[in-house]
Amino acid sequence: MSRVFEPRARQGVRNITSPFTHVRGIRRGVALILTTALLNLAGRAAAATPTAPPVPAGQVIMAAGLTLDGSPAVAGQTVFPGSVVNTAERARAALALGNLARLELSGGTSLRLDFSASSVGGSLDAGGTRVYAPPGVAAALTTADALVASDATAGTALFSVQVSEDGTTLSVQTGRVEMRAGGKTVMATAGQLLRAADGSVPAPPQGQNLSSKKKTGLFVGIGAALAAIILVITGREDKEEELDFGGCVITLSPTDGPPPPCF
Repeated sequence: MSRVFEPRARQGVRNITSPFTHVRGIRRGVALILTTALLNLAGRAAAATPTAPPVPAGQVIMAAGLTLDGSPAVAGQTVFPGSVVNTAERARAALALGNLARLELSGGTSLRLDFSASSVGGSLDAGGTRVYAPPGVAAALTTADALVASDATAGTALFSVQVSEDGTTLSVQTGRVEMRAGGKTVMATAGQLLRAADGSVPAPPQGQNLSSKKKTGLFVGIGAALAAIILVITGREDKEEELDFGGCVITLSPTDGPPPPCF
């Protein structure tokens, strides 16, 4: 009868683990700890990084004669910061921005628009625009002659800027707006007008008669349309004849010369 012989462990001999096995285990443990620490740090850094608020888009509300980035615009079209806005002669156009600011554009206007949650403005190369900036929104327009900027801490601002061969004209209807030109800054308030040209210092503010009923000009047609929006925001209840916001006449064509004085 055959026997199955099985090897027996020699007495006194122990099963000794290789020291390299311990080293590999230690390395794996250290790597795991470091990886976990790095992941925790990355998560905390991501949570601590502030998220920039989204830039509010705008919308075309009147598109007659308006082109947006070189293409004809339509009412309801979305407007983004950096857009180039142009209007044909005798055009009527208006924009509503997500920060509640509003822009009316005259005929022959060329404007590179820029805006954010707390600002509105851009570079006005030709034509004219009327700006409505609600409280907390700073408005600033740059022309070849001057920088026009509203005081955001003074509440609502409503003003017009016109560019012509004779320079830049600022007409303020509401709020405080300053004109910087020729190394000097001049402030204008409601009912005042400023002019600057060819790097000259702005002339002293001129008064305006806001109650005149003989005003005719560029914004008569679209002033009433935006008046309803502004009345809702500000809660004002002006009379119907005051819905054009007052201010001086802004001529339809730059060739007509500077705006005539108010009467």
